Amino acid sequence: MRSMQVNQQTINIAEDEPKLFTALATRLAQMAHKFVADDNIFSIALSGGNTPRGLYGHLSKFSADQFPWNSTFLFLGDERCVPHADGESNYKMISDSLLSHISIPSTNVYPTINQDKDPEDSAKRYEQSLRRFFKLGEQIDLSEKQWPRLSLALMGLGNDGHTASLFPGTAALEEQDRFCVANHVPQLDTTRLTLTRPVFAHAKKIFFLAAGESKAEIFADVILHPEKKYPSQLVIGDCPEGSIEWFVDESCARLLKVNK
Repeated sequence: MRSMQVNQQTINIAEDEPKLFTALATRLAQMAHKFVADDNIFSIALSGGNTPRGLYGHLSKFSADQFPWNSTFLFLGDERCVPHADGESNYKMISDSLLSHISIPSTNVYPTINQDKDPEDSAKRYEQSLRRFFKLGEQIDLSEKQWPRLSLALMGLGNDGHTASLFPGTAALEEQDRFCVANHVPQLDTTRLTLTRPVFAHAKKIFFLAAGESKAEIFADVILHPEKKYPSQLVIGDCPEGSIEWFVDESCARLLKVNK
């Protein structure tokens, strides 16, 4: 895997998807061990969609000696408003590809609740879960706003520049107070739960994962043209310098032309 710095972001490029997933899984294991050594826990917001499935398949092969599952806590960056047994559910994908294969305590996994029946209530419940886990309390003085500090947010990239369920033109992009919201997405005629920009921005590290020829154009646009204000770029713009890394394959990076 080769790496480069572009617009204050680290771009890690693997030869193909299998090598990409292997390298990122290894990096995550190393990171998890370091966070557990330093902080006693490793907390991560997982991405849904198709690309992370291959990564989770690689992570599922790691034993408790190779990955500190007992000290790892898993949250969802976003979720579809369907039952967990539905094929569209991010939790189901994560459960099938990762959770069912590893020895992680069920209390370390935080799925959404009631998302298929009452998305607004589900978003509030998920915020309460984050507040309890990070010991932030129920009421917060907004003049001294406190946010969860995830160890890592793993994020994806949609062909329209969205990330998590922060879609172009949707209300969740402007949310600055809540941790999790039910975001109506008119272009998909659906509602999705998503963590908000400030939650992602306060993660200690953010890894974006993208792969394949179909992501080449949007990936180059996001990296080289920050003025376009895609949702993924808005999240990146919120983050401190040095906290963003990209993990992509050569097919995805083929249009990334930068001056040497």
